[in-house]
Amino acid sequence: MSWDRSYLTRLVGVLLFLAAWQGAATLGNTRMLPGVSDVARQLVDIVATGELMEHALSTLSKGFAGLALAMLGGAAVGILCARNRYADAALHPLISVLYPVPKLALYPVVVLIFGFGGASKIVQVGLECFFPIFVQMYAGARAVPRNLLWLAENNEVRPLRLVYEVLWPSLLPYLLTGLRVATPIMLIVMCVTEFIGESKGLGYLVSRYASYFDTASAFAVIVVLGLFGLLADRLIVFLRARLVFWERGVSL
Repeated sequence: MSWDRSYLTRLVGVLLFLAAWQGAATLGNTRMLPGVSDVARQLVDIVATGELMEHALSTLSKGFAGLALAMLGGAAVGILCARNRYADAALHPLISVLYPVPKLALYPVVVLIFGFGGASKIVQVGLECFFPIFVQMYAGARAVPRNLLWLAENNEVRPLRLVYEVLWPSLLPYLLTGLRVATPIMLIVMCVTEFIGESKGLGYLVSRYASYFDTASAFAVIVVLGLFGLLADRLIVFLRARLVFWERGVSL
């Protein structure tokens, strides 16, 4: 009953938002703020031509490559700092200084080094997504029960078994949380970086349609970006419910 009520509440919220959007578009300038029906019509047209899929694949392939880079780097540095006090003393202050800096300000430098192609976007996503994953993995590695580490050490447990049976169960929830935070950041970075010097991608589509004053099509692409973000979020929640089985019943 509570599950049905929860989803009904969410549905009502979405419907109220769409009604407010349509009302604002009707009362205002539809050239600047298109109505929901106009956006839906343009979305169907873009999907039917196959153009959307081509640009979406370009955005997502580079975005997830950058996210994988951030996951590897953030996990490695986070675990290293959490388990080694010398590495923590050397790296943590630097990371604390760099974390609040808007990494998009570095994008012109990244472009100078890697060019306007896909490499610069992958690196930029890696820079942006590194920090939330680092924070979560650092916390996860610090949360490993000391008595389990002590027990494994005294029983001379092999390193691979230590990782699989002791570290992995503690780190997995934190890794998934880090990915949940980093994935929408990845979509934002990809969209923004595709505004300039790019001929493919969802961000490029938004910029192109906006330059033609085709705001309905631009909003349609923005809706697609939002749906991708929602789908990724729900997928991570699903994986967490299945993989982190000892946390079942925890609301996300």
